[in-house]
Amino acid sequence: MKAADLGRAALLPVTEPAVLLPLILFGILSALGMYGGVFGLFLLILLLPPIFRFQMLVLEATAKGARPEPLDAENFSFAGSGWALFPLPLVIFIVWAAFAAGQRFGEGGAMLVLFAVAWLLPASLAVLAITRSPLQSINPIAIGRLLKTCGATFWIASVYLFVTSWLCLQLDALPLPVTNFLQLLLTFSFFAVTGALIEPYGLMSEVYIPDAIEPDANEALGNLEKTRVGVLGHAYAFISRDNRQGGFAHIIDAIGKDPDPKAAWAWYFERMLGWENRQHVLFFAQHYIHDALRHGEQIAALKVIMRCRMIDENFRPSADDLPAAIAAAEATQNAELAAVLKRA
Repeated sequence: MKAADLGRAALLPVTEPAVLLPLILFGILSALGMYGGVFGLFLLILLLPPIFRFQMLVLEATAKGARPEPLDAENFSFAGSGWALFPLPLVIFIVWAAFAAGQRFGEGGAMLVLFAVAWLLPASLAVLAITRSPLQSINPIAIGRLLKTCGATFWIASVYLFVTSWLCLQLDALPLPVTNFLQLLLTFSFFAVTGALIEPYGLMSEVYIPDAIEPDANEALGNLEKTRVGVLGHAYAFISRDNRQGGFAHIIDAIGKDPDPKAAWAWYFERMLGWENRQHVLFFAQHYIHDALRHGEQIAALKVIMRCRMIDENFRPSADDLPAAIAAAEATQNAELAAVLKRA
């Protein structure tokens, strides 16, 4: 990764209005909460979900090389995008672990916990963004695979977390509202840098973004989204009744009729990642990979393979597609993935 790209990611909270404006809002509301007594405490509790959720959405956007979406009302809900709220209990556990270690083993014990956190937390958050699975984000195997894949540059995230945490501790002398805003800014900067560090490895699946939306195209795009949601819901009814083949057949037939089949494959794959049973998306991914390879979309196929391997290291394309997948990995100089696929 280029130093300029890393710098842009670090400064994203102040250069991207879609992030800066919510940061200012969070800063004002949290300052009110700190001075508001019992009501203020209630306000601070209500602020936790949107702050943690928006941080993960910033990480996810930068990992895709996209601009973060603006804050909306859904971000303030305790429901929806539950995976993006997982850093909240994770941070609570980390604080408790550091405190407990400090109580039992002194300052050295607390520092040891914090050093371990600086090393592992960025990888855990990256796995969470890639898989949208809280369980996978604390799976040592998944974390280890990510560190192995991105290890050449991902250590920067750990160093940056340590630096930003140290800076946050040095702000106590400033007025409380200023301290609070700067701490939020540094935290969001860390999430943006973490996402940017995994973006070059292509671990996030492609997302459909139209080049231009004319006024009458908004309605067409909304109708297309509704159609895909309906198809996915109908397919889920099949799959939940142990008829995976029928459910996939329904989706694949709909993709054949979709005005943008390439985007449709990515859309259905992305939505299935949010299902509770992770095995379904892995089987669907084999169909997705087959279609991508058939149309010469080698990069898209490899991205799906690597993303699925973050969920299950034993994941492989179907036997008929293995030769083409190996050839694609070799053609893109991904020798490690080619070697893994050859062992299948």
